[in-house]
Amino acid sequence: MLGLRVAFRHRGMVFLASPGEEDLLNFCQASRRFDPKAGGLDHFGLRLDRRRFRSLQDRLKAAGVRLTGRRGRWGIYFKDPNGYTVELYAD
Repeated sequence: MLGLRVAFRHRGMVFLASPGEEDLLNFCQASRRFDPKAGGLDHFGLRLDRRRFRSLQDRLKAAGVRLTGRRGRWGIYFKDPNGYTVELYAD
């Protein structure tokens, strides 16, 4: 839904590339459940152009994703399935 694609995999990890392929997100398999309140990462943000922002915001709403916050007109926050806060914004 976010337009990320698998860039490559490594034992227990997957690296996702952003639509502009300037950023990589690394997700690691864990042997136990992660507590996002334990610290280390507040949130991560993905910058989109305004057309893509509106389109993705509509898709998230249609998929039943609950927004947890807003930053003005061009920024929204929601939780991913692991409890991380994701920000989508357009400047």
